[in-house]
Amino acid sequence: MDRHGPIYRVMIVDDEAILRTGMLHLCRWQDFGIEIVAQAANGQEALQQIELVQPHVVLTDIVMPVMDGVELTKKLRVQYPDIKIVVLSSYSEYDYVREVFKYGVTDYLLKPKVSASELVALIQTLCSSIELNRELPQSYQPLDPSLLLGRWLSSEESDHQEEFPIELAKQYSLDRFILIKASTTLVLSRTKWNQGQMEKIILELAAEQLSAWRYNCVFLKNEILLLLHYEQAGFKQVASALHEFATNAKLSLTYLSFVRSVPFQAFDEIKRNHERLSPFLGKMIYFIDQSLVAETEIDRVVDQVSFDQSLFTAALRSFEVEEARAQLKAFFSELTSTRATDEYSLKRLSQNLIYTALSVLEQMKQPVSELTRSRLKLFKRIDLAFDVQELEEILLHFLDELKLTLPFTDKQQSILLQQIYTYVDDNYASDISLSEMAGQLHMNYSYLSTYFKQRTHENLTSYINRVRINKAKELLLRQHLTVSEISRLTGYSDHNYFSKVFKKRTGMTPVEYRNHTSSGDR
Repeated sequence: MDRHGPIYRVMIVDDEAILRTGMLHLCRWQDFGIEIVAQAANGQEALQQIELVQPHVVLTDIVMPVMDGVELTKKLRVQYPDIKIVVLSSYSEYDYVREVFKYGVTDYLLKPKVSASELVALIQTLCSSIELNRELPQSYQPLDPSLLLGRWLSSEESDHQEEFPIELAKQYSLDRFILIKASTTLVLSRTKWNQGQMEKIILELAAEQLSAWRYNCVFLKNEILLLLHYEQAGFKQVASALHEFATNAKLSLTYLSFVRSVPFQAFDEIKRNHERLSPFLGKMIYFIDQSLVAETEIDRVVDQVSFDQSLFTAALRSFEVEEARAQLKAFFSELTSTRATDEYSLKRLSQNLIYTALSVLEQMKQPVSELTRSRLKLFKRIDLAFDVQELEEILLHFLDELKLTLPFTDKQQSILLQQIYTYVDDNYASDISLSEMAGQLHMNYSYLSTYFKQRTHENLTSYINRVRINKAKELLLRQHLTVSEISRLTGYSDHNYFSKVFKKRTGMTPVEYRNHTSSGDR
């Protein structure tokens, strides 16, 4: 922005705080020579501020408590005829729009469709018809320091002098500053409170508990920032008051935990401290039930605790759900101790574990379709988990549901393995069909061999041949039975194939084995 060019001063009037905040961050207004000089929740508040901030344009809602947009327009036309008025309305309010046009409204925009480019163009067009002072009027005073702080902290060009609120900095003359900061995402996602209600609660608590000091509450996108200014000797009292404030904020809003900066001395360090605190918010998931945590208590290391997903997957492939459960509990125990992995990485890992588990079991044709359909809801629950304990409970509950869904529990695994052994013992003389065996054992055909191999480290067909050859060895001791008869009695319809398998396993042909054992008996 050209510092020496005209500045178009704009006021926003809307009873919904979240819409005012959204309008404030709609774009980098200063790049277009526009300054949002004030906000008001209704017409009455707007009239109280207008003399001080002297806006060129007022953007106003129509339906508001105390004094609505229609009444505000009437009064502005009488008291401040040069101010341009733009009405922000919804589709259902068009009758009101027609009403306010009677009183000189300059233009109107539909709230659901308003865009930054459209609004900037409109403001510039409206202001082009009036003569602007190159400097702000002497009567103009920044009415809302928190608004100025928020604009500075949310700007990206932190090193540009024009971004630094020099006039605001002059108002702070004491020894120390301290910041506390919290994410508001879960408050707005998991409670009944909207942005405006949340801001009202925070502002009331701050006024009640921090009035002994100079402070500012700044509401950024998905964050609350509170700046407190104090004498160096008063740190203990400040720390105590901030702790009480954070405790009461958590009691009121539930999903709110603050991180506290170390004290610092200069106003121009505010933005650097604000940005430095951001990574700490990712570690607040480990501080269960704490409303305020000093940054010195948090390790900024973002190394991740390793979790062997291949072992986790292998346990599920073997239906060893309790083993998978034990792995997760050990992992979360280490996480709670080290606090190494940040919240974002941990939640993505948790979602990936669930995705992998369901994919593996689907490939094994296990009945997990219902869990798969509810996967996105489960992912949402993970996103909204407030602390590491809640996150662990979500994953363990998933495994509990999985255990109920799968046809086998860990206790049944030894029983199932014994059933395979029994089936082979009972049917080795027949042409064993793996599909029939799987059906008898209520097991998926394509997974039967894989399951047996994972549990015994031996191929199922190899085990069947081993049983048959061991039986053949016993039968070869009976001299009256021919090799062809023994081949048939042990499940081999082709005695040549039987001889080949027998030699591979024993190193001798059936005849050689019979002669060898017979000579040993003499």
